[in-house]
Amino acid sequence: MSAPASREPAGLGEREVVIGVVLMLSATVLQPMQDVIMKVLGSSVPPVQVAWARMFFQMLFTLPFVLVGPGVAGLLPRPFGLQIMRGLFIAGANVSFVSAIVLMPLADAIALVFVAPLMVTALSALVLGEVVGPRRWTAVAIGLVGAVIIVRPGSGLFGLAALLPIAAAACYAGYLIITRYVTTTARPISTHFFTAFVNVVAVGIPLAIGYFAGIEMIAPVAPTPVQWGWLAVVGLISTVAHFLIILAYGRAPASTLAPITYFEIVGATVLGYLVFGDFPDFWTWVGVAVIVTTGLYVVFRARRRKAESPAVLPITGADTGG
Repeated sequence: MSAPASREPAGLGEREVVIGVVLMLSATVLQPMQDVIMKVLGSSVPPVQVAWARMFFQMLFTLPFVLVGPGVAGLLPRPFGLQIMRGLFIAGANVSFVSAIVLMPLADAIALVFVAPLMVTALSALVLGEVVGPRRWTAVAIGLVGAVIIVRPGSGLFGLAALLPIAAAACYAGYLIITRYVTTTARPISTHFFTAFVNVVAVGIPLAIGYFAGIEMIAPVAPTPVQWGWLAVVGLISTVAHFLIILAYGRAPASTLAPITYFEIVGATVLGYLVFGDFPDFWTWVGVAVIVTTGLYVVFRARRRKAESPAVLPITGADTGG
């Protein structure tokens, strides 16, 4: 899922915007492929271990670029404390999301995670004191109704599993709130590496507890060489997709890229049907439509607010991989 840019690129030409759109489309194609692999692996490898391996390989693939670019100093981006907090929020989002797609149909889980922009709108008012008008509050409320429509209390989907993508969205919203709050001069590649490093440490703790305490649900297993290979592929796709998103936001405005992020739901639906035989029912599509519509309204409304007050940043989509 897609990450927001920290600022709107200025002076964009039509060619640059087209390139940005193509880059974002490429990322939205790659991400459901990564999710399918994680869902398959999650049937034999604990989801917590899959989430850990995703970030472990992402950290390894990013490390050479940090050393060549910012250098050793780039391994510890500032402000250090807030960087750790952001990494911990992404760790929570990562574990929750991987667990969700293992237990739920792919498209359903991803659609529920897309309530993150709505949560950010609410938290920006409650935590940061930003002015959120009645129209955006209404959009937030309607969007959350869309999430209820998808999980439908009383249906087979409703339960603990349905709370996992909501938890992932909440963690990612917390990450975005910290990102809004902090001003940092750290390069994106340094933040990308450090986020993965914090994930490896944080997610490694429950794995260690599961191993020594014999808790089967979170106890790591010994992957086969083939499984290690696929776990590395997951980390590679996560790294490439994130870099594509960074490049896209450097070439096109968030309001242009926002609708494209929702194509990830389409890709997840197609792959979920082809690989697992899952296809959303009518009410799930209704819930998806509500979430997408309200999410886009919040994005475009935030862009209008940004034109009036540069302190307001538009938020699009979610990226549980940091």
